[in-house]
Amino acid sequence: MEISGERVSDFLQGQITSDITQSPIKFKTLFCDEKGYVITNAYVILNDSALIMVKKGVHRILEENLKKFIKFYRCSIEVKDVESYGEFSNGKFFVHLGSKKTDNKDDEWDRLKIVNFDIDIYESISNKFRVNELGYNLEDYVSFDKGCYRGQEIIARINYLSKGSIKPVIFKDISNKNFKYLEKEGKFLFSAKIKESIFYQFMLREGAEITKENTIKPIASLWEFS
Repeated sequence: MEISGERVSDFLQGQITSDITQSPIKFKTLFCDEKGYVITNAYVILNDSALIMVKKGVHRILEENLKKFIKFYRCSIEVKDVESYGEFSNGKFFVHLGSKKTDNKDDEWDRLKIVNFDIDIYESISNKFRVNELGYNLEDYVSFDKGCYRGQEIIARINYLSKGSIKPVIFKDISNKNFKYLEKEGKFLFSAKIKESIFYQFMLREGAEITKENTIKPIASLWEFS
């Protein structure tokens, strides 16, 4: 999505969680609604206009959201397909314009994204979860020093007041019995099919995956970094 017009920076500053005035030309950010639910993550490239790269499909949800406000800034939105490729280096994700031979095929990129709690939002989970449930590293995505933006109060409360008695944990290809146990112990968020496997994200207390009868091993957990 390309946003152009007289006050592009002013418009985006009130919509995204990052601070445009402190950001490089290319950066990642979140778009949230007033209740702090994540509409989508995005990669932004600033020039005379702003190119916002999001997953196909979710762009329609974001566009409808932004249309409510963009008319007040004399800006316009154009949806276009662009060629891009991903890079995963030293635990960080980068998206670049253009094409390049890379090992990060679509399925592998999606797998790396979900197990590192940096998921690219798709349609069915847009507007469903807050930043703490999705597990995003707020240092990478959120500025707590900028002015007002949509969802700011909720996100600030999550950061400053909620230390988290439950955190995101990811499992792969679990049985129906184990799914029911985990759902009872915590909160099931979503599942994603990648290649032939299904990944499940829950909000759980520490150690909830351990039962007397069985050990349910997660493949990723934010409890490891507490």
